[in-house]
Amino acid sequence: MNPLAATVAAARPTAEGGHLLDQADLLYCLARAFMPPPEGWSVCDWAQPLQADLDEIGPMLGLDVSGAQAALEAECQRWAAAARLADESADSWLVEYARLFLTPPVVVSLNTGLYLEGAVGGTAAQMMRSCYETAGVAPDEGFHDLPDHVAIQIEFLARLIERGARGDKDGAAMATEFAAEFVHAWAGSLEQACAAAVGRHPAAAVYAALARLLRRALNDPSLQQR
Repeated sequence: MNPLAATVAAARPTAEGGHLLDQADLLYCLARAFMPPPEGWSVCDWAQPLQADLDEIGPMLGLDVSGAQAALEAECQRWAAAARLADESADSWLVEYARLFLTPPVVVSLNTGLYLEGAVGGTAAQMMRSCYETAGVAPDEGFHDLPDHVAIQIEFLARLIERGARGDKDGAAMATEFAAEFVHAWAGSLEQACAAAVGRHPAAAVYAALARLLRRALNDPSLQQR
């Protein structure tokens, strides 16, 4: 399920838009990765198509995806070892996801208003909703969460970048502004929150690596300052 529903048809891509389309494809993959996984899937079931996408898209962008791949592989191995022993830690990936992001008290928030202004559903979320409406997209009716959810924002950027690749200068400009105003401001905090949770929840290492990949894919200025 995609968290956004488009209301504007896309034009044909420009000749120079290939790199941007690859970037958009990566962001679509990351948006899906931060959505709840299918019920009953193990981490290996979930990771396999994501790993294949990263293997394909990473080289096209000249982007090192080895950190994310290593985290996915390590978690698959951990799960497989637990499954062989019939260990209780061999839970489905949805259970692991819920432990991190859904079950109160939530360990890591995917509602980024918490990182931006210390509150969920506040001014930042309303500003994001306004951006979506201006661009002609809206949260899918089947997606029941706030406008500041990580997956909504990443997919929104993917849609804008895809429009830019197809010659929409307004879409490209809005993508740059949205990333600067919001995503760059919370992505580092999300990565840190996931990394801090690894001690109690090893699965968090996967999402910390994906957050880092998101930051690198969008050229997060704070990464360049280190």
